[in-house]
Amino acid sequence: MITEVIAAALPTAGWALTTGLLGYKLRAARRDPLSRLWTRMPWMRRTDRLIRRHQATHVLMLDLDGFKPVNDVFGHPAGDAVLRATGARLADFTAQHGGRHTECGRLGGDEFVATLTLDDTDVAAFTDGLAHELAQPVPWPGGPLTVTASIGIVAIADLEQPSASTVLKRVDEAMYAVKKARGGRGHRAPRRTTATTGTEASLQPTQGVSR
Repeated sequence: MITEVIAAALPTAGWALTTGLLGYKLRAARRDPLSRLWTRMPWMRRTDRLIRRHQATHVLMLDLDGFKPVNDVFGHPAGDAVLRATGARLADFTAQHGGRHTECGRLGGDEFVATLTLDDTDVAAFTDGLAHELAQPVPWPGGPLTVTASIGIVAIADLEQPSASTVLKRVDEAMYAVKKARGGRGHRAPRRTTATTGTEASLQPTQGVSR
C-alpha cells in the first residue's frame, strides 16, 4: 500500500519540481546576471504600472564615465566587477533614499535606470548622494577601479503623456546632455555584460537634469 502511494505521488512531485525550476529560470531571465537588477522590459512594465497608479514621480538614468579604460587596462572581469558594484550601489541607495516606490534596472552596457518617488526639493540631494556612492573605488588586484557617472533625471509630471517609453526617451536625452556638458563624447558603451574605467569629475546640475 505504501509503495503504491509513493509510486502515485512521484509524477506529481516531479511535475512540481519541474514547474518550480522553470519558474526560477523565468524569474532569473528577467534579472541582469551581473547587476541583479531588472532588465529593460521588466523594468519598463513595473515603471508603467507605477506611473498608471501615480506612485512614481521621477525617473533617473546614469551612464558610467571612464568605464571603457577599465576593460582596456584591467580586462573584462574588472569591468564586470564595476557593473556589479554599480548595480548594488544603485539598488541600495535607491532603496534607502528613493522613496516608497522604486524600481532599478540595467539597460545594457554601462547604462542604468531607476524609478523614484521624490519631492522636487529632494532631487538634488539624491543625485549628489548617488554620484558620491558611485564614485567610490571598487577593489581589484592592481586597482582600485574608479568610475564616475553622468546622471540625468526627469519629473514624470512634466510629460504630457507619461509612460515608461516616453520618460525613458526624455531621461536619455537629459543624461546625455549632462555627459556632453561634462566634456564626455556621449557615446554609449557596447551593451554587453562587461565594463570600462573612470576619472573623477564634479557633476553640475542643469534644468531638468541632475548630476
